[in-house]
Amino acid sequence: MSWIGAAILGATALAGVTAPPAQAATAVAVTVNATAGLGTIPSGAIGLNTAVYDSYMNDAPIPGLLKAAGINALRYPGGSYSDIYNWQTNVAQGGYDAPNTAFSNFMSTAQAAGTSPIITVNYGTGTPALAAAWVQNANVTNHYNIQYWEVGNEVYGNGTYGANWEADSHCTTSASGGPVTIGSEPNQTYNCGPSTYATGVLSYISAMKAVSSNIHVCAILTTPGFWPDNVTNPTTSPQSWNQTVLKALGSKTDCVIVHYYPGGSNAAGMLTDPTDISGIVSTLHSEIQQYAGVNPANVPILVTETNSTIDTDTQPAALFGADMYMSWLENGVVNVDWWDEHNGPGTNTPAVVAGVQDYGDYGIFSNGANNSGVTEPAVETPFAPYYAIELLTKLGAPGDTMVNTASGNALVKVHAVRRAGGSLSVLIENEDPSNSYTANLALNGFTPSGSPTLYTYANGGSSISSTTQSSASSVTVAPYSLTVIQIPGSGGTGATAPGAPGQPTVSNLSSSTSGNNTGTGTLSWTASAAGTYPVANYQVYQLGSGGGSTLVASPTGTTLNLSGLTIGASYTYNVVAVDTHGNPSLPSPPVTFTVPPPANSTCAVHYAISSSWPGGFGGSITLTNKGTSAINNWTLTFAWPATGEAVQSGWNGTWTQSGQNVTVTAASWNSTIAASGGTVSLGFNGTDTGLDPAPTAFFINGTVCANN
Repeated sequence: MSWIGAAILGATALAGVTAPPAQAATAVAVTVNATAGLGTIPSGAIGLNTAVYDSYMNDAPIPGLLKAAGINALRYPGGSYSDIYNWQTNVAQGGYDAPNTAFSNFMSTAQAAGTSPIITVNYGTGTPALAAAWVQNANVTNHYNIQYWEVGNEVYGNGTYGANWEADSHCTTSASGGPVTIGSEPNQTYNCGPSTYATGVLSYISAMKAVSSNIHVCAILTTPGFWPDNVTNPTTSPQSWNQTVLKALGSKTDCVIVHYYPGGSNAAGMLTDPTDISGIVSTLHSEIQQYAGVNPANVPILVTETNSTIDTDTQPAALFGADMYMSWLENGVVNVDWWDEHNGPGTNTPAVVAGVQDYGDYGIFSNGANNSGVTEPAVETPFAPYYAIELLTKLGAPGDTMVNTASGNALVKVHAVRRAGGSLSVLIENEDPSNSYTANLALNGFTPSGSPTLYTYANGGSSISSTTQSSASSVTVAPYSLTVIQIPGSGGTGATAPGAPGQPTVSNLSSSTSGNNTGTGTLSWTASAAGTYPVANYQVYQLGSGGGSTLVASPTGTTLNLSGLTIGASYTYNVVAVDTHGNPSLPSPPVTFTVPPPANSTCAVHYAISSSWPGGFGGSITLTNKGTSAINNWTLTFAWPATGEAVQSGWNGTWTQSGQNVTVTAASWNSTIAASGGTVSLGFNGTDTGLDPAPTAFFINGTVCANN
């Protein structure tokens, strides 16, 4: 995306906010499971976009403001401008480059702020050689050690699927010299699709890694559940963008990029969107494994653009931002970058949100402009999302361990972090604009000691306030507020505790046709470093929904054989080391896996999504008989993984659905599937409320089938 700010005009101060009348707080049960680790906070996790058209990008106050907020990554040169920008000349073809925004200027700010740069090289109008020269300048000549490099911005927006906002010189051009739109030039060959992009990425990887072999060169993917994910084009994209790109990259899949602008129709809807993030990441991992054929744990995922899109400068955006950042990181993403540093106000008449003036500005800092009759505050005044990001510094720091939580009210979002020094920090977001809540804290695997400190960003605030309280058993949070409670104590670290075990891996996953609960596998993990006392054993926990976990075994070694797993089910495990004096370590990062159907089944099913649109999708299913006898009067059964998925209509069979379970019975003309490779093809249109992940297990006449 490329949101371009307007010229600088006068400034006014943000109007004061009248506090709502006091109301009795409603009790909410909040559980924190300090032994259920969700991984450590990565370095360079909390990022921000910059743009070469932003004349305030490198203002003198910026490094200090970024450092104070804990922003530790900066993306450059800015959205769609990346695909028209020549870093050597500091010229954006057809665009505007503000003074003092060249790469050297950007790096001065990035280094002064202590941030890790993320660079988007020009795929649209650039070349692999130009990108390689950038790596040479950055990492060889100047020793910046920049690790993450994107190949292009939103390249799927080059017209492949009908929408054309991203420059791409690889496309066939019309007689007028402009890009060809699908369908507008029937006699032209349109060559911009995902296959062309994937071929280009391979060239960029080769050229850039020849200069610096340890960098990550990242491919652009569509975000699962968001247009144009799973959309196809019979001319240039017969398979989806992600399937085509990942298959072409294969073992060279180095890291992947998605963007996240969930929107929603109003603030309340937008604030529910981060609940989709676990499904997005799970789908990306499945696609990487299925199409690229590599271990998704070794492929970093970066979210290099995101914003609330609603009430962008006020408290709903702050609430969304904090919850969104933590949700991505808890699901293993290594970097999330807000759009953006400065952007400028929108042109529509801005709203007053919960007593606070919004400006329709996608930046975290004002540029003092007036595009709609309402003048922004003085240049570099932070908007509400800035303070939400700053509050995350009170929650955790790179290297701290995120842990599992649960809330008894959907309007009260909770995230928690075990700090390196032994304390526990809990973020409590009240997304209710009218009511206060008292969060009653149940802290499992952690013993508080001492007085907690509370840090709060209130609606309409211009800073984060702090106070102390005597008890860690509860905290009351005001409407539309974000609070971090820092609780001193112990329960998983300390001078005598062992180090956390390494992230578990799973191997030898298999199942058989003899039953649904025949899945087996082997968990393995790296041994913990001993503290004062030797490690006595390891506690292996299965993590469940609702913040809970179950101790399944306490082996003395670093492996555990699993059995009785349900085919098609997903499981999450982590490990805690315990020394000979009973001192537990911090939990390891978790591992999540899905039990595969048996590869040697007598039937196989191929499932594919052929198209998608807001609120719906279409797909095809192919049944294959691998046995030596014909299958007569077949019945196919499967379950949708997401509650919002449903069959709207189907063909080549009779389709019914009960809850999430789908049954398809044969039509009269296709009731027999011939032996030794005979097939039957089905199709359907479905509805969804967001994501539409693929079913994990299919059954024909009660026999579980292999995935084909």
